[in-house]
Amino acid sequence: MAAKKDNKYAEKWTKQVVLDHLTQILQKVKTDKIFYLGVALAELDLYHQVWSEWTKKFETDKQVSDTIKRIEGLIEANILQLAGSNKMNTAIAIFVLKNKYKWSDKHEVDHTSKGESIVWNEVKTYDNGKDSE
Repeated sequence: MAAKKDNKYAEKWTKQVVLDHLTQILQKVKTDKIFYLGVALAELDLYHQVWSEWTKKFETDKQVSDTIKRIEGLIEANILQLAGSNKMNTAIAIFVLKNKYKWSDKHEVDHTSKGESIVWNEVKTYDNGKDSE
């Protein structure tokens, strides 16, 4: 007998399964001061791509997405703590924060054109008191 349309019987990453894994990852990151997500995933015999899958699949689920954000925030905090106490090379910490967590040295804000291209129209309206172009 065929399964019903849109069945999820064989779905591997259900919300509960993902939350169970995320809880384990959160504990590992907290207790072991893990500063690279790949280490926590590998210790649970998971692959790095699964993180992207979970993030995308559960982006509208507040409980899962908040847990993912907590883990990422804790990893950032671990990096800063290790770098600040000279237990991690500062250059490596900066590199990881910039490339994995979208940190930057500064933000440039365009206060004049609001992102629109600037068009320069110059029309002379005077020339020694006489109109000319």
